[in-house]
Amino acid sequence: MAVRNIDEAKKLQKKAEKRPVKRTHIALAAAMILLFGSAIGTTAVNKARAADYKEQLSRVNAEASSISQESAEIAETLKEENHDEYFEKVAREQYGYCKPGEKVYYDSAYGK
Repeated sequence: MAVRNIDEAKKLQKKAEKRPVKRTHIALAAAMILLFGSAIGTTAVNKARAADYKEQLSRVNAEASSISQESAEIAETLKEENHDEYFEKVAREQYGYCKPGEKVYYDSAYGK
């Protein structure tokens, strides 16, 4: 392409100078899009984790409440005069003990 005059040459030079700037703008825009995309993705992941932690906290609170209630029941039982019945019940149910000469039958359908 032949340049006819100086004005035309200056215009072509300005166009050539602007091209790298446009590419720079495109690169910056792509970097910003990636940055914002990763920020949004991180926020979504953090929200999902927070929901999981809330669910886990509610399960732990329910378990703590159950244990607290059981502890209160045991404390109430221990306040009563007849401790032997309670200890006998715990020994039978949790440890499988029985009285001398007593026969214990287990239901195999329930795994015991």
